Amino acid sequence: MTLNTNRLRILREVAERGTITAAAEALYLTPPAVSHQLATLEREVGVPLLERTARSIRLTGPGRRLVAHAETILAQCEFAVADVESLAGQVGGTVRISVFQTAAQSIALPALAGLRERFPALELDIRELEPFRALPALRAGQLDIALSHEWDFVPVAPDPSFTRVDLLTEPIVVLLPPGHPLAVGGGPVRLKDLADEHWCVAQESAASREAVERVAHSAGFEPHVILESNYFRAIGSAVEAGLGVGIAPRMTDLRGLDIAIRPLIEPAMKRHIFAAVRAGSGNAPAVRTVLDAMIAAANVHGGVDGPT
Repeated sequence: MTLNTNRLRILREVAERGTITAAAEALYLTPPAVSHQLATLEREVGVPLLERTARSIRLTGPGRRLVAHAETILAQCEFAVADVESLAGQVGGTVRISVFQTAAQSIALPALAGLRERFPALELDIRELEPFRALPALRAGQLDIALSHEWDFVPVAPDPSFTRVDLLTEPIVVLLPPGHPLAVGGGPVRLKDLADEHWCVAQESAASREAVERVAHSAGFEPHVILESNYFRAIGSAVEAGLGVGIAPRMTDLRGLDIAIRPLIEPAMKRHIFAAVRAGSGNAPAVRTVLDAMIAAANVHGGVDGPT
C-alpha cells in the first residue's frame, strides 16, 4: 500500500474544519470529490476513518491516528522538497505571502521591496488576508508564508502544521479623544480607569477584541462598545471624533489624527507578530530568503524585543 499525500491532506482538512463541505471549499474541490478521495483512502488503509450521519461527520479512532501521522508525513515531504531545492543554489520560483494591514506597512512591504532586484528569478504573490483566514489558507497549500499575530491574554494554540517565526513585539497603547482628562500629562493609563468610557474596538472575531474583553472582565467591568472596526486607523478616527476610547498596537499609522496616545498599564498588553510556514518548508531557498528579509525589517523596529 502507498499512501497518497493529497488524500492525507484532505483528511487533515476535514479533521480541522469539521465538515466535508468546508474542507472542499478550502481546497477548491467539490464535496463529491472530497468524499471520493476519502472513500479511496479508507479502502487503501482498510479501516473506517470517518463516522457519517445525516447531519455530521467525525473521525474514528483510526482516523484521528492517521491525521497525526499525516502531520509528520506532510512535514517530511515539505522538508524533502526544501532540501532538494537548496542544492540548486538559486533563489527562484513564486512565494505566496499573506499580510495584514499594520504588518504590511511596518514589515512586509519594506522587506519585499528590494527582493526582486536582488533575486530576478523570484516572484512574489502578495495578498491581504486577516490572520484567521490566512492560517487555514496556509495549511491548505494556498500560501507559502502567512503573517499573523498573537495578543497577550489570547494565545494562539500550537499547531503541528506550522512552523512559527517570531518577528516583532509591540506594546498596545490607549487612544483618547483630545482634551480627555486622562490625556493630561502624558502618563500611562490603567485599564480600570476606562471602565465608564464608550469603547471603539475591533469586531468580535478579532483577537484584539477578545483581549480587551478578557482584561476588562478581570478588572470587573464590561466594555460599553459604541463602534466596531477591524482597522485601527478607523478606530483612531472614531476616537478623534469623540465617540469613545480605544486601543491600538503602537506601530499603527495614526499620523494626522488629533488624539492622545498613552501607554497602557495594569495590565500592560503586547501584540506579537509572527510569520508562519508549513512545517518542513522553512528552509526552501525562496521561502528562507523572504523570511530573512522580514526578520531584518522587523529588527529595524526592535524585533521580538519590541520597538525602539
